[in-house]
Amino acid sequence: MAPPPPDSAEQTLEGELLRFQYQADDGAFAVARIKLAGGGEALAVGPLGHVTEGQHLNLTGRWTEHPAFGRQFKVQGVLVEDPRTLRGLERYLASGAVQGLGPVFAQRVVEHFGLDTLRVIAEQPERLQEVEGIGKKRMEQLKAQWEKDRAHREVMATLRGYGLGAALAARIVERWGKDAAAIVAREPYRMCAEIVGIGFRTADAIARQNGIGRDDAARAEAALVHLLREAEGQGHCFLPWGELLRRAEGLEVPADQATPARDRLALRSKVVVRRGLDPDRDPVYPPDLAHAELAVSRRLASLARSDPPARQARARDAIDQAQAAIGLSLAPGQRAAVELALTHGVSVITGGPGTGKTTIVRVLVEAARRLDEELRLAAPTGRAAKRLFEATGAEAKTIHRLLEWNGRTGQFQRDLDLPLEGDGVLVDEASMVDLRLMQSLLRALPPGARLVLVGDADQLPSVGAGRVLADVIASGVIPVATLREVFRQAAGSGIVRNAWRVNEGALPVSSEREEGVARDLFVVHRAEVAEARDTLLEVVARRLPKLGFDPLREVQVLTPMHSGPLGTVALNEALQALLNPSGPTLVRGGRTLRQGDRVLQVRNNYDLDVFNGDVGRVTTVTDNGVVVDFGDERDRNEVAITGEDLADLELAWAISIHKSQGSEYPAVVIALHRAHRVMLRRNLLYTAITRARRFCCIVGDPWAIDQACQERGGDERWTGLAAALGDEAAACAGG
Repeated sequence: MAPPPPDSAEQTLEGELLRFQYQADDGAFAVARIKLAGGGEALAVGPLGHVTEGQHLNLTGRWTEHPAFGRQFKVQGVLVEDPRTLRGLERYLASGAVQGLGPVFAQRVVEHFGLDTLRVIAEQPERLQEVEGIGKKRMEQLKAQWEKDRAHREVMATLRGYGLGAALAARIVERWGKDAAAIVAREPYRMCAEIVGIGFRTADAIARQNGIGRDDAARAEAALVHLLREAEGQGHCFLPWGELLRRAEGLEVPADQATPARDRLALRSKVVVRRGLDPDRDPVYPPDLAHAELAVSRRLASLARSDPPARQARARDAIDQAQAAIGLSLAPGQRAAVELALTHGVSVITGGPGTGKTTIVRVLVEAARRLDEELRLAAPTGRAAKRLFEATGAEAKTIHRLLEWNGRTGQFQRDLDLPLEGDGVLVDEASMVDLRLMQSLLRALPPGARLVLVGDADQLPSVGAGRVLADVIASGVIPVATLREVFRQAAGSGIVRNAWRVNEGALPVSSEREEGVARDLFVVHRAEVAEARDTLLEVVARRLPKLGFDPLREVQVLTPMHSGPLGTVALNEALQALLNPSGPTLVRGGRTLRQGDRVLQVRNNYDLDVFNGDVGRVTTVTDNGVVVDFGDERDRNEVAITGEDLADLELAWAISIHKSQGSEYPAVVIALHRAHRVMLRRNLLYTAITRARRFCCIVGDPWAIDQACQERGGDERWTGLAAALGDEAAACAGG
């Protein structure tokens, strides 16, 4: 029976699963070859990952025509039945449906019992001893395994009936075992708290299916916890009670349910409420963030409270020696910053582009060395750590590597019990450090050590919760050296001038319109999306090579968003086709990786020793993966990436501005358009411009550029660190 033509109306397909051609890691998607009941074969795609080879399927869906893979049946619903053919039974049993019954015994059992095989295993397992090689012991093992597997299959079938994917269903079974189905039916909101990947809305939908009303007490509690975790994902450490109430109403949890739910959660220490004069403003925290904020404020206040060592004269001598050794002379403000860092337990050095932060760090590291101090260097990302090493010549690590993160345990090795070695830690790009990471760093700081935070507080805040650097500065408790002088070499740079302009709310000025300024920043107005895209591609592929920039290695495209015609996904496809159109290719999960592609690692992988934000180049494509060089021309670092680890690689011809933090590139091309309106704000454009070392081009809609310069804020965060630091300092002074 030939399959019907593509793009027909919804219909059913019946047959036996022969084999999988692809299965997603989470089991939610698969490509399978189906032997049709009426003869012939078909390719089915969709949620088939839970099916076992050999099982009989009744599928609902539609026929489609894939441009690369041809005719496919796009599955929307699946009804799984026991195998109906002898060959199907063999495939089913041999594939692991019954542990302990491999291919050889599966064939013998099916030959002996035929289509009655599954009934015999379920109802008369002692008859298995009729098969050569199966004695009483093996029969008992198979019987027990069948019972266990049957219970597991029944639970899985129930969970899949709720619309849960195979991976989520498996997590639930792993967590609650044979009780999983009953717990999900009676207490669905427990999933929000105990199962990674299941949020309030999923649990709420399952609660409705089981007749649990919207006035259920557990529902209101789960909604509040969900909203606080959702707020953390937006960078907030807490939500004021009035704001939390407003958001709860969006989930149909009224105030008369939310208020007692909050109080019950507080009694069980599931939330922390800090009472004040205005109940509407009372902060409501997730407990771990409340603890982290308090711990960070106490340790920083303690470091600030320590008296500056009586060695200012020695520090000044060390600075003189360091300057002579490096061959430079610090400006008064720079020198004061170095002295501050050498004579205080904790300090901040902050300033915009061109103010000499890198020079200060070089002198500071050398001066500490001459004081016989070991100052450990760290940064939030691998690229920022590499820049720190290049600037100082001293070893620099990511904070995770410095603290010896163990990916298997999910914890840092370095902590209160095993503190860091050395006399202090300097953290560069400190604006990227979130509250949790700062807590971990401070826990590992040995007694008597100093902490130096270096960064630009006007850049984008950390991806994680908090705004640690900005709050530390705003507290007024920690000594801060603020650099405002732009030095002569930087003052002639259009990049530096325009970064300062944008930070003050003014529009960037294209270099050809200014006298006495390096021609290193250009603004190209394009109002239409298609024109902006075409111009951006032309700048990258044609104009910049004429200026001596290699588009394969030295040019980075930055954009505010991932989606849309000027997002990372669309631009990466276009840039890959333009800059790297041919060569050995690997296609996985709808993504194409090609030899020569620039790629970005988006998750820390401690087994492979590659980290979120690392950028590399595909040097080799194999049958099951790629080899990526995460090093540079002087120091290669080739890593073989295969299997599920491939999902952590993204094309990096274009990346988001957030992902570019901590990095610098010889040339940067920035896309800004009204399509990005929800993201347009001043610190976003400021961060993007300051990523460019020698050349920057902004291609965009004039309205979007103006909007980005005028919009101050938009990413405000509810945090309490500045106030907590002030309270700690006041308590110390009063004590």
